[in-house]
Amino acid sequence: MSADHVLMITRESDFYVTERVGEALARRGVTPLRVNSDRYPSSLRLEMSVGADGARDARIAGLPLSRVRALWLRKLGVGPVPEGVPPELARAVQEEMHAHWDALLDLCAGLRMVNDLRAQVLVEGHKLRQLVAARAAGLAVPDSLLTNDPEAARAFAARHGDSVIVKLLCPLSQSMGATGPTVHTQALGPEDLEDLSGLAEGPMLFQPLVHADHELRVAWVEGRVFVGRIPGGDSPDWRRGERGGWEIGALDPDTEAALGRLMRDLGLAYGAVDLIVPPDGPPVFLEVNPSGEWGMLEHYLGLPVSEALADALLMEPA
Repeated sequence: MSADHVLMITRESDFYVTERVGEALARRGVTPLRVNSDRYPSSLRLEMSVGADGARDARIAGLPLSRVRALWLRKLGVGPVPEGVPPELARAVQEEMHAHWDALLDLCAGLRMVNDLRAQVLVEGHKLRQLVAARAAGLAVPDSLLTNDPEAARAFAARHGDSVIVKLLCPLSQSMGATGPTVHTQALGPEDLEDLSGLAEGPMLFQPLVHADHELRVAWVEGRVFVGRIPGGDSPDWRRGERGGWEIGALDPDTEAALGRLMRDLGLAYGAVDLIVPPDGPPVFLEVNPSGEWGMLEHYLGLPVSEALADALLMEPA
């Protein structure tokens, strides 16, 4: 049998983008198979084996690995700990489930993946590494400090006129209609800088507040860029919905070329890139999320990101 399926590995709550990419794949003559990774092990079945002769095999939701042409690692995560597991074993059980997914992806080595998991792990949440790579690629980046030391944070703020923002390294949600706990990027006032005792509970990333004429969300897919623009505003986080709607945006040639160098250096086939554009000067790179959201760019602006992703998934593995 031929390899005629593309696995779309995501979570049960994911919507819109998976349907759009699945439809685009079907138009290209391949069969998309959605795999809700958070349904494992309760209702999703995985089989993995290595024979005494070294032969490898796997079945994902009943589909033999030999039928799989590519994997779209949209959102990979494990489900809840099964009922009846003693609380003291819950963490070990979750780690075991993560190990099962790692084992499956090891068996899939050689298949086309968007993104390659090894590259994605090195990028996702590693904002400092991203900033170093972005600067080397020719992009403007902000001064940044990651710390749990209040005195270091106050000294950093003083160097920037006490005009700074604070954010987490890793997003708590990645979806068009995010629910659950969220920590937005926040501007800090004088009273916030006085009381930074919360840093003892978890370090934060500090950067100077860059006043934005507008901000850009770029869906980068194997050299193709799809750009959404949102107006600047008082809030440093566009996700709060205080800015107005999305518009078609654009990159200047130098920024587009530098972004291409960055993505190739990071080994990514796809990434959602955030840039802030000040009233004067070049766009400033904030971050790239290897599994970041692009649904609003297609839904509201008609940008064909799903078509580009389908094309990327059907490229020959490097």
